[in-house]
Amino acid sequence: MSHQLLRVKEKLCNTPHLMHPASFETVVDYLSQRNSENFKMERGDKEDRNNNNRYSYNQDIGVAVMNIDGPLTYKPVTIMGFDCGGASYEQIKEDFTYLIDSGAKTIAFNVSSGGGEAFQMMSTASYMRKLATTNGVKLLTYVDGLSASAAYGLSVIADEIIMAPGAEVGSVGVVVRLINDSKALEMEGYERTYVFAGESKTPFAADGSFRAEFIEDIQSKVDALYEEFTGFVAEHRNLSVEAVRSTQAKTFLPKEAIELGLADSVRTLEDFYTYLADTAQRTEGNNVLKNKLFKMSTEEETLDMTQLAELQAQLAASQEQLAEFSSVKEALASLQTSFTSQASQLTEALEKVAQMESEKVEAKLSARKDKLAAVKQEGLLASLSVLDDASFEAVVNGFKAQAEVIDQSALMGEIGGQGAEVKPEKPEGADLTAAKLKAQFQKEGAK
Repeated sequence: MSHQLLRVKEKLCNTPHLMHPASFETVVDYLSQRNSENFKMERGDKEDRNNNNRYSYNQDIGVAVMNIDGPLTYKPVTIMGFDCGGASYEQIKEDFTYLIDSGAKTIAFNVSSGGGEAFQMMSTASYMRKLATTNGVKLLTYVDGLSASAAYGLSVIADEIIMAPGAEVGSVGVVVRLINDSKALEMEGYERTYVFAGESKTPFAADGSFRAEFIEDIQSKVDALYEEFTGFVAEHRNLSVEAVRSTQAKTFLPKEAIELGLADSVRTLEDFYTYLADTAQRTEGNNVLKNKLFKMSTEEETLDMTQLAELQAQLAASQEQLAEFSSVKEALASLQTSFTSQASQLTEALEKVAQMESEKVEAKLSARKDKLAAVKQEGLLASLSVLDDASFEAVVNGFKAQAEVIDQSALMGEIGGQGAEVKPEKPEGADLTAAKLKAQFQKEGAK
């Protein structure tokens, strides 16, 4: 076990991390104590595998809460993970995938962590964000204390970041702790000598200090990781990279964090329970839902008799309203049928009236045509169509009188004395009658 802890300490002290400095020192100090000969294993130092504190899930309402606590590592470290309350990216991914496969539609991260290992943090966060988007899962982050560095990197993929009063977020930066124990070894009488090939194989110069090239190489890796990390946060928080870098890896309380765009709101833990219950959009009461989500009680939650009676009364009222609605709907349907039938009958009647009017007009034109034909004036039918019946009859009678006058004049010319040509005499008033007819015809035609 001591060899395992030494390897963990070496990994922590020589690798770039996304971790708040205070949390980093706490872990290193702890490992130093664990590696000392005087350290004694206390009760509870052994992990209880039957007790899952990583998440809680209520399948009935499709809501889960994942706890992200303590130092974060890529792979599980049993001793550190248990003693320091840490979590691994592999385990977080596994739990997240399981919850979505189980039907979770709302997942909340309950975060209290100063960060941890940089390796695989961003790929883990991107994996969870893509899986949530694909399955239509709502993500929330609740910062219950501190969400810094790698922990904040996991937090930013949520649709909302909600902070507890007094909580802190940020520390968007990279840190490497280098330990040079050359002086300590020298004081204890040890001399360290390296035999190597390749200039960069050893970090130390001849005097035991770190080589400048080694420091420059570490710095270049830190800068590259910092650029990637700030870009990742900027993308998921919809900020500019310059705005993220301007935070200078500081942590911020809720008011300033919200102003900077690093968080969205501040709520007490109880208020967050209520908000999460509302987000779940379930028909159960919020108090019942909160108890189910956060396991406030180990017993099965049931509605009391008063709540049950209220629900039954609401159900009865809804059923009555539904019956009334059905009755109104049937009446409307009957009226619609009657209206359709009457509209059809009215259409038929209007068509018959139009047909009769058309037949009447045709009959009238035919009669007028016959009358004009009798006086040999068929060509005037179109011109006289605008006259009313009385005016038309007057014109036709005028044509008849004129025809009679002409006929009488022709007859008298044929029977004159001894075959001599006799000039017909016009009947008294004939010229006056023709003039009147002409004037009347022109007048009626003008109309």
